[in-house]
Amino acid sequence: MLLNRCKGCGAPKVVKIFGRWNPDGTITAKAYNDVLRVAFVEYGEINGLIDGISTRIGYPIHRIVAEGERKANRSSTDELLSAGGGLLRLLGRSFIGAPFTIRITRDIAMGLGHGKPELIEHRRGKMIRMRMREPYSVPLAAGDLWGTYEAHFIMTASATWEEEGDSATITVEKQQSGMVWEDPTRLALKKMPTMPGDVAYERCPRCGVPVQVTAAMSWDTDRGVISNRVTGRREVLVIVETVNAVIRELTWELGEDIPKMVCEIEQDYVSGVLGGELPKPSAWEYSALLAGIGLFGQGNPIDVTREAGLLTVRIDNPFCEPLLAGKVAGYYQALEGVRAEVSWTPSTAGFTIIQAWPA
Repeated sequence: MLLNRCKGCGAPKVVKIFGRWNPDGTITAKAYNDVLRVAFVEYGEINGLIDGISTRIGYPIHRIVAEGERKANRSSTDELLSAGGGLLRLLGRSFIGAPFTIRITRDIAMGLGHGKPELIEHRRGKMIRMRMREPYSVPLAAGDLWGTYEAHFIMTASATWEEEGDSATITVEKQQSGMVWEDPTRLALKKMPTMPGDVAYERCPRCGVPVQVTAAMSWDTDRGVISNRVTGRREVLVIVETVNAVIRELTWELGEDIPKMVCEIEQDYVSGVLGGELPKPSAWEYSALLAGIGLFGQGNPIDVTREAGLLTVRIDNPFCEPLLAGKVAGYYQALEGVRAEVSWTPSTAGFTIIQAWPA
């Protein structure tokens, strides 16, 4: 049902149900009462970050990533199921609702481009084993199932996974009743301050999803894969607060250099994918490159200047400061032809100022 397509624009119904495109450069998750945000991020960005940090520190961080995603996802799912009201909240933790909830969760994952989950075995409230075909990220997919299952059955569980080709088999098993929260403030999904905006969209008259979204994105609902029609690269819809919570978890576990690493890895990724003949650097060209990030829920770029080699960008409602700083630095590196240094301000007031200059 959730993967049926709108007859007007072709978007899967889960996109309408899950996302609300706002004029401030954000997409809010209607399923979470518009408290949480979602954003499109490239598949290559996600996996490049995990592999890149692993390479830099000298050992794999996949378990830490899965743990962070598990805790953040458990928190958001528990909040959703504890809020009261709505069919999902009514049935989510009931005996008869378990198969329904698994199906809904499966369809949501596929609609968000997370891959195709296939149920292998389930003993209600004891164990679940799923095969994920073409997962958007194996550790993140494991953390998603892990945290969601714990929240649905109010338990603390263990998780293991095995990769085989383009699939992963994930097993979650109960350890004890009740959810053990290790330092709950550490993985709290913090509500992000927002600034008003005036981003306008032409919307599908049937479902209300911006037609620019379906012009830019293609959904393969049989595989659970979203592709960007312009770049040809795979895209994923993620919960913004979860992305930031996982980065905080990595910073807590691995040190204060993690945000800088995230920025530098993103910088290299963005400059690397900007192939072909590039325009001469100017404030207008940088504005054009950044113009589409609001459609993807990443923020609202409202001011871009370039003077004497210094690029300054203000982005209201940034989805993740180190990732956006890396994107701006990557654009700078590609257009200017030199390695860029970059700085950013925290978005405590609802905006960030990013500056890039020659290294």
